[in-house]
Amino acid sequence: MKKFLFQILFLGCILSGCDKLEDGNADVILDILPGTWAFSYELQSDEETGLAFEYDHVIFRQDGTVSITYPGGSLEGTYQVGSAVIRIEGRITENETRQMLWRIISFSSQTLSADYSFDFNGQSITALVMLEKV
Repeated sequence: MKKFLFQILFLGCILSGCDKLEDGNADVILDILPGTWAFSYELQSDEETGLAFEYDHVIFRQDGTVSITYPGGSLEGTYQVGSAVIRIEGRITENETRQMLWRIISFSSQTLSADYSFDFNGQSITALVMLEKV
């Protein structure tokens, strides 16, 4: 219960300190997105998933390419921005690709938070992705 209350308070702080999305914000997001962002996340699951990721940072480039770095490597790919989403398509290894759709919750020129839902071992999991411009 304490964890749930903390999450609600945390989300409230993020939402109150950032601009809310409205239709047509893709250009605004495209303007602030290029650069290096510190990457953190929090899994939003009542069950223990056993998942842990060690992402370090994300680099969004003006040319539409992206790097998501982690110890020992990176996911290299491309990104597209809509008014409420960031779509990332990347290659982890020569034979393994990943597609991610981050639903933007809030953003400012220095922070961005988004939901990312994915399936793992038959379980639907949502992560709260938090980016902070470096």
